[in-house]
Amino acid sequence: MKDLQKIIEQIQQDFKTGKKNYNIDKPEVSVIIPVYNVEEYIYDCLHSVVNQTFENMEIIVVNDGSPDDSAKIAAEFAKYDSRIKIVTQKNAGLSAARNTGMDTACGNYICFIDSDDWVENNFIEKLYTALQEEEADVACATIIRKRKNSQKYRVHYTEKNVYTTLENKINACRIPVCCYVWNKLYRFDKIKKFKFKAGAYYEDVQWTPEVLKQTGKMVTVPDTAYYYRVNKNSIVKKTPSKKKQEDSYNAKKYIIKFFDENNLPLTKKQRTITKFVYYILSIPLLKIKEYSNTQTYWLFGLLPVFKKRV
Repeated sequence: MKDLQKIIEQIQQDFKTGKKNYNIDKPEVSVIIPVYNVEEYIYDCLHSVVNQTFENMEIIVVNDGSPDDSAKIAAEFAKYDSRIKIVTQKNAGLSAARNTGMDTACGNYICFIDSDDWVENNFIEKLYTALQEEEADVACATIIRKRKNSQKYRVHYTEKNVYTTLENKINACRIPVCCYVWNKLYRFDKIKKFKFKAGAYYEDVQWTPEVLKQTGKMVTVPDTAYYYRVNKNSIVKKTPSKKKQEDSYNAKKYIIKFFDENNLPLTKKQRTITKFVYYILSIPLLKIKEYSNTQTYWLFGLLPVFKKRV
């Protein structure tokens, strides 16, 4: 954990020229940042957002009942940047926090940034400009997955392309491998009716494909990136609980149904989903995989020992 006082001193140093007052009656872009237990990372996130080359925006920080010093760090930023709005609620989960942000947002465009991630300083300007030029509803940026000592492209856009069909949009976003909500800028009036399923893990898996289906043109944008931090304390990185496994299974079942209903191709590998894993001391003992109407039980995830029709 980083020392809170050192972070506060760093923020004060960042704003040594004084508070930035922005006279914005109606922000063009709303940036929604849900916050929970990210005191180690939130400085990087907010620092990247307040230093965007695009200034006409509001920054909505939703404190989802975080018990650590995350809210204090956000509040320190808010002292110096008038665009930051902090909304505090009882802990209700990531989906609820994003919904609260959407309910609060006033911008014509909206984006989501997770509080342990960060973006390049031209991220919003590049996406916004592309939306305007192409009269599109969704703009997508490159995703770089960042580990402690390495990084790798999850999605890499080297040129601007416009997509109009659902299949092309799905392929360009690498769905179902990458159902991410946060590397994108959306025209808000086109997506405000799509709320995240409260209390569910893997909420992006059900939200993103439906949004791409119901919106118009999508544009990919080169020369900017969203940095996705692999956080060992992330809610999707811990040994999965029964609830998390159930939500993962249901999300993947949804993907199969969505692709079938929209006549989109899925490989056998993508149609083979894990229903449940039994663990002993964090070691997977028995894994149940499902393909079509058959479940296969795998010992240690390697040896098939039983099959049944479902």
